[in-house]
Amino acid sequence: MINRRKFLGYGIGILAAGMLPTNLMATNFRKDKPALWEAKTPRDAIKELFGTNTMSKSGVKLKAPAIAENGAVIPITIKKAPKGATTIAIFQDADPESATAVFTMHPRSLGDGLSVRIKMQKTGKVIVVAQVDGKLYYDEQTVKVTIGGCGGWFTSYSLKVR
Repeated sequence: MINRRKFLGYGIGILAAGMLPTNLMATNFRKDKPALWEAKTPRDAIKELFGTNTMSKSGVKLKAPAIAENGAVIPITIKKAPKGATTIAIFQDADPESATAVFTMHPRSLGDGLSVRIKMQKTGKVIVVAQVDGKLYYDEQTVKVTIGGCGGWFTSYSLKVR
């Protein structure tokens, strides 16, 4: 037998589920922009993704370890991005492919930050670029890798949005 509390709880749950978006879309950048993943330098990859590589070093705050003991799991956190950022991309200059990850999102969805783990073969520079209304903002940091982590050509990542 259902009581009043359960009935109200179910009703609120059904109402909340009905308010969720019904069609989510993701962009397959490997299919839509194949030259992005073949770019050998961060500047070339940024130009391929955004159409320009003119950027301002402000508005983005990147946190990465100065020394990574294992290049297979380097934690990268984007602590801050400009308000209204719709695309955030991570690049590095230590591997054959410079583009590491690209995220498209709602301008208010970054919240308290974005954390990922990337792979790097050797010591290099990590660059995070955020796009807001066609303008690019970036931050960069050098990560010294003591043990290389890329056994293959593919750089993988895991996503944690807080």
